[in-house]
Amino acid sequence: MNYEPSLPEHNDNVSLQHPVREFFVLVTGVLVFVLIGYWALGFVVDVAVDYLSSEQESKLLSKLDINWGFGEESMPEEQAKLQDLVDAFKPCLSLPYPITVSLVKSKMVNAMAVPGGKMVVFSGLLDSLSSTNGLMFILAHELGHFKNRDHLRLMGRGIVLSILAMLAFGGDSGISDILASTINLRTAKYSQSRESQADRTALHALQCHFGHVGGATELFETLQAEEEGIDLEFLHYFSTHPELQQRIDDLYRLSQELGYPTKGTQKLMKH
Repeated sequence: MNYEPSLPEHNDNVSLQHPVREFFVLVTGVLVFVLIGYWALGFVVDVAVDYLSSEQESKLLSKLDINWGFGEESMPEEQAKLQDLVDAFKPCLSLPYPITVSLVKSKMVNAMAVPGGKMVVFSGLLDSLSSTNGLMFILAHELGHFKNRDHLRLMGRGIVLSILAMLAFGGDSGISDILASTINLRTAKYSQSRESQADRTALHALQCHFGHVGGATELFETLQAEEEGIDLEFLHYFSTHPELQQRIDDLYRLSQELGYPTKGTQKLMKH
């Protein structure tokens, strides 16, 4: 009898699946694991922030040694006026610590809450507004972020994302960028909810200070007019801020529900 060599019918060391399919199954599994981890750790971040005192926040930020360089601070008189407007909200908003305003010369139409009790206002915002009421709504919006500790929540989520990406795929891996893009969609929706909450806080503060909410939608309507003719309907799903028309509608609806009147606004004095 002649011996005829042959392979066994089943070989556990040889996969019957296509290697490309195996790769996608592996990557999908890791992504699901990381997304679940990100959600769980994000919840932990929210709980930790709620219990973090202002003193503990200051100590934490001093250890991180973050440089928040946004550009050249300018116009000291205008900056002092902004500080007065922010301080005027003290009776209306319970804040964890004093907020210091920095006015930066820039064409950007924006303001932001920076961890550590600093609000950065870009001069382009002042150029885009015509009323003190409209400006104070934006300032109150940023104060709402401080009140709700949103700046710490988002910073904590950013740190969690970086750690998970490094553990899963390594810091230099291109897959880490894919993971970041995937999670950023979820982070954008989370950020939009925090922005909407800050809008509500600002509306309450405006009513408290002026006795009405005139000017609350001024900036959004101005930006919307500048975007006229540009199709941005799809892009807002990837933005950290809700769609402009949605914010306007939500503010009008909330004002009616709470019985907040809308009256004339005060002209914003500029140099």
